[in-house]
Amino acid sequence: MAPIKMDRRDFAVGLGTAVLASGLAHAAPPADHTHPAGKATPTPPVTPLLRAVIDATQKCLQTGAACVTHCNDLLAAGDTSLAECQKTVLNMLAVCQATFTAAGYHSADPRNLKALAKACSGFCAACAKACEPHAGHHAECKACLASCEECIKACDAYAA
Repeated sequence: MAPIKMDRRDFAVGLGTAVLASGLAHAAPPADHTHPAGKATPTPPVTPLLRAVIDATQKCLQTGAACVTHCNDLLAAGDTSLAECQKTVLNMLAVCQATFTAAGYHSADPRNLKALAKACSGFCAACAKACEPHAGHHAECKACLASCEECIKACDAYAA
C-alpha cells in the first residue's frame, strides 16, 4: 500500500473539519432528553436568527482555517505581508468557535448569547478589515472576508 501524502494545508482543513464535526455532534441535544428525576426538559426551538448565527459562524470557522493555513505558508516562505491578517483570523476563530458552540447548544441565556454574538461581530469586523487588502490577491482572504461579512450581519441581527 502506498503511503498517503498530506501537506499542511490538507492537514489544517482536515483538522478544521474534525473540530467542526465534534462541535456539531453536541450542537443539538435530543428533544426528549430527561433528567434522572424523570422530568423532561424541552429543547428550545432554534429560531431563524439563531440558525443564521450557527451557519455563519460555522462558515467562518471553515474559511478562517483555510486562511490561517495560507498565512502560515506565506510566513514560512518569508512573506510577512499577511502577519496582521493571521493574528486577526486566529482571534476571530476563537470567538467564532465559542459563539458557534454556545449557539449550537441553544440553551444559553439569550442575554449572554446576544452579548457573545455582538462580540463575535466585532472580531469578524476586525478580521474582515485585515483580510480586505489581500482579498484581490488571495482566494483564501477573499473567502474569509466574505464569510466574516455574512457573520457580522447574522450576529448583529441576532444581537439586536
